[in-house]
Amino acid sequence: MVKNVFKKLGKKQKNNKGFSLVELIVVIAIMAVLVGVLAPQLMKYVEKSREATDIQNCDSIASALKAYYADKEDQTASVTINVTSTGVSETSDPAVKDAGMVKTKLKGKNWTKIAITYKPADGSIEYAITEDTTNKPYYKIEDNKFVKQ
Repeated sequence: MVKNVFKKLGKKQKNNKGFSLVELIVVIAIMAVLVGVLAPQLMKYVEKSREATDIQNCDSIASALKAYYADKEDQTASVTINVTSTGVSETSDPAVKDAGMVKTKLKGKNWTKIAITYKPADGSIEYAITEDTTNKPYYKIEDNKFVKQ
């Protein structure tokens, strides 16, 4: 019996822990297919979130315009603020300065400009969103709804 124990201790036991090379290659192939299918969908959601951020930033600018012109009781015909990927074009506008929105930029890649027009006389706000360099509005936001042009 003692001999058997020493024989067993002397033999190297097979250590079959882990995965085989074939199993690892199959898992990597499945993951590559999943990434290939899911990555484009993920990018769409990322762009939508950037556009939502742009709209929220423009809403903040619009709120700042409303508050500023209401406080000053200024009945200017209309004020238009352009927001682009490089920043707010009308940095001299006192409402934009007061709100600290001078450095606001577009984060979305599809839009080139959002023009925010505020009319203090009737309190209306209109957004014109441009997608290319022709400056032709692609769609507008009226009453918190997208209206395609």
